[in-house]
Amino acid sequence: MTHRASPSPQDDNDLLTDIQAKQQELPMSLAWYRRKRIFGGGPPFIRVSNRIFYRRGDLRQWVAAHAVDRCQEVGQ
Repeated sequence: MTHRASPSPQDDNDLLTDIQAKQQELPMSLAWYRRKRIFGGGPPFIRVSNRIFYRRGDLRQWVAAHAVDRCQEVGQ
């Protein structure tokens, strides 16, 4: 009988590709990720040579910072 290690919890320091970020944290198009990297306004990213990575925690913080209170949205 073999012992299977339980999966580790998702760590905020996990590095995700834009495809993984899209699938796991922020479901936007890959074109959206590219535009935000070029023109700004998106989540922080890490560039290593020609590869792009996102920290899971940075994505979560970015989403939380862009949450809109429904009352503010309707102008009250």
